[in-house]
Amino acid sequence: MRRMNLERQTLLRVVVIGGGIGGAELLRNAATKEGLELVLIEPKDRIECQALYPDYLGGEIGIEEMTAPLEPFCRKMDVVHVRDRALKADFADKRVTCEKNDIDYDVLVLAPGAVQNYFGVEGAEKAFAINTLEDTVKARRFVEKTRPKKIAIIGSGPTGIETACFLADNTSCKIFVVEMMDRLLPTLSRNASILMEKILAGKGVEVLTNKRVESIQDGSVTFADGTALDCDMTIWTAGIGPAPLIESLDLPKKNGWLLADQYLRVEGRKDVFAIGDSAWIEIDGKLATKTGMEAEIQAKHTARNLARVAKGDALKPYSIRASTDSPVALISTGCGCAVGIYGDLCVPIPKRIIYTFKSWIDKSFVKRFK
Repeated sequence: MRRMNLERQTLLRVVVIGGGIGGAELLRNAATKEGLELVLIEPKDRIECQALYPDYLGGEIGIEEMTAPLEPFCRKMDVVHVRDRALKADFADKRVTCEKNDIDYDVLVLAPGAVQNYFGVEGAEKAFAINTLEDTVKARRFVEKTRPKKIAIIGSGPTGIETACFLADNTSCKIFVVEMMDRLLPTLSRNASILMEKILAGKGVEVLTNKRVESIQDGSVTFADGTALDCDMTIWTAGIGPAPLIESLDLPKKNGWLLADQYLRVEGRKDVFAIGDSAWIEIDGKLATKTGMEAEIQAKHTARNLARVAKGDALKPYSIRASTDSPVALISTGCGCAVGIYGDLCVPIPKRIIYTFKSWIDKSFVKRFK
């Protein structure tokens, strides 16, 4: 292990762990502020737009359309990119320990994202997933090479729904969507569930609700009620959990997520911020959703607050935009269409307009880093 030889400057050194949507957007905005020295710890060499993984799985876009190389972006933003994996943090000495380096910080921003959560289901980790670019590429290659006849998608959140729609439109597979709750999109409104069930039915997708997965084997999925579903491929999209780094940190948490205050600092720590999927952000009775849109807004707000820290000014509290009691979602439904959801409202405008808007948002996110 060696101490990273980063020359100290008379600037506030901000070390960001995680180069996903939250971390990258924070750096892009913080680079325009004075008084900050920016360091990114990220083992990957690309920024990835997870919202486009289902599009890629369905064969509608290529890798270059949903990723941007990190090195050119970091050089342009005058950010030091430490291509390493963070293992732990010493909050007393204000140091991050990585696989190869030790890096000191003045302020630490935790944005490592989340990992797939298999909830202890036997064999689930052997299913295909689309939570990372590597997993998604592996799943697409399997579809193209083996041409499965039956695909079971476990989980009916937005990712599961989009995956089902793109596969139904671009393959000849029989698609099944399996949901443990009594309706599709259980975290969204019943209006959204009803609309999406109609859309899936029109594509020939079979929906199985009230089905808790007991185990996954090669060629089948077994349910808690004793029934089973034969399939050639299983794709797991049923939830996320905290990244291993977050689990290892001795910091205040709620349900495993870092507990953030109204300024998006970790509770009780003035020099540690948490944004994106890694954080539990609950302000004025509202709980922030774990979405790309919410992560971007949190990143921009934190960048402004970091500039205030550098100047010695008071921080400004964060205001949640997309909360769990009034969620916002744009869900692609294939064939150049999408559905817009805001709380109980399913936006009643032509679906192609919504898809165009969603596609522009997702692809513009990638383009801003190129």
